[in-house]
Amino acid sequence: MPDRPNLRIHFYGVQGSGSVFPSRAERQAAAEVSDHDLLAQVFADLKRHADAEGRISATVEEVLGGPVSRRTLLAYRRRFDVPEPRVYGGWTTCVRIETADGHDIVLDCGSGFRVCAKDIVAKWGNREDRELTILGSHSHYDHTEGFDQAAVCFDPRNRIRICAERSYLKALDQNLGIFSHHVDVNLKGVVTPLHYELMPAQFESLEIRDFTRKPPQGDSDSLANGYHPISEPLRIGATTIQPFEVFHPAPCLAYRFEHAGKVFVFCTDHELRRGDDPEHPLQRASLEAEARLRAHSMDADLLYRDGQFFQAEYDGEIGVSSTFGVSRLDWGHSCVEDVLDMATACRVKHTLIGHHDPNRDWSERNWIDETLRRKSEQEGLKFELARAETVYDL
Repeated sequence: MPDRPNLRIHFYGVQGSGSVFPSRAERQAAAEVSDHDLLAQVFADLKRHADAEGRISATVEEVLGGPVSRRTLLAYRRRFDVPEPRVYGGWTTCVRIETADGHDIVLDCGSGFRVCAKDIVAKWGNREDRELTILGSHSHYDHTEGFDQAAVCFDPRNRIRICAERSYLKALDQNLGIFSHHVDVNLKGVVTPLHYELMPAQFESLEIRDFTRKPPQGDSDSLANGYHPISEPLRIGATTIQPFEVFHPAPCLAYRFEHAGKVFVFCTDHELRRGDDPEHPLQRASLEAEARLRAHSMDADLLYRDGQFFQAEYDGEIGVSSTFGVSRLDWGHSCVEDVLDMATACRVKHTLIGHHDPNRDWSERNWIDETLRRKSEQEGLKFELARAETVYDL
C-alpha cells in the first residue's frame, strides 16, 4: 500500500488522571475566540458596501446574496474561514497507530478507547483478518478505564493481543478475568458488571519483563500467555517497537516505534524527579529513566510526552489553575520546562505535550499553546499541547 503513510497516528485521549468535560465557562471562552474571528471578517466584508464615511449602502439581501433564509445565512457564513478553537478533549490516554502494511496498534485503554474501538470496528467491517495489538503503559485506572466499554471486546471473531508489564495485565484481568478466566467472587460486579463470560473476543497476553530482575516462570501462567524481554524489540509486520521503562510510582513502559525510517516515541506518566538529594534511590532511578528516554528519542519525528505541570506547580509554589499549591514530587509526572529542554536537546522534530492536568482549564491551555507556538518559531522545532481527535502522518 504505497499510498499510505508509514505510520498514521490517531490521538483519542490525552487527558491525565481522570476524564473531564469542558465547563460552561470554558465553552464560552472557546466560543468567544470563534465569535471574535468571525465578526472581524463579517465587518471587513461589510466595509465593501460602505461609503467614504463608513455608512453601509446595501440591503441585507444584497449582502447575503438573496432573501434571509437558513440557506443564505449558512452560505454567507461559509464565505469566511474561521479556524476552530483548539479542542483538547477530555478522554484519558488512548492512541491508535495504523501501519503502512495494514496493522492496527493501540497504546493504552483510557476512556478514549471506547471511541477508538468504534473506529476500528467500522474500519474492519466484515473482513476476516481481525487482529488488534494493544500496548499498555501502566496499571493506573486512567490508562485502563475504557477497556470494558470497547466494541472490539464483544465480537467473537476479534483477536486482541495485549502486550504490557505484568501489573497492566493484572489490572485488566482482576475485575474481568479475560486471561485467567477467574474473577474473585468478592470483586465480581463491584467495579463493572462485565467479565470474561460476557466478553466473547479472543484475548491473548504477552508480559514484557526485565529478566535481569524477575526470574522466568516457565512459558506461561494464568495471567501471561507468554513473555517478552524488555531489552528486545517487538516486531509487528514492518514496524519495530522498542519498549523501555520510565519513572512512575507504578511500573510504567514507554515505546519507540520505527517504520521505514520514521520514528514515533510514546512516553506517558514519566517524572524527571526534582528532589533535593542527588543520591536518593528514587532520584537516581528517575535520572536513569530520563537518560533512556533521551537515548530513544534522538532525532525522532514525533514525540508524545507527559508534561502535566509547570515547575512552579511541581514545586508547590502555586496550584494548577489556583493559588494554593502542593508539592508534586513523586506524583510521577514531569514539568513542561523539562519536556522542552529534553526535546530540544534530542532534536525532536515535533513534540506533543500531553497528560493534561484535569484542573487546567481551556483558557490556560490555549495560552500555553500560544506560548509554545512562539517558541517553535524561535527554535525551528515544533512544540504544542497534545489534542484529542488529531491525526499525524509519518
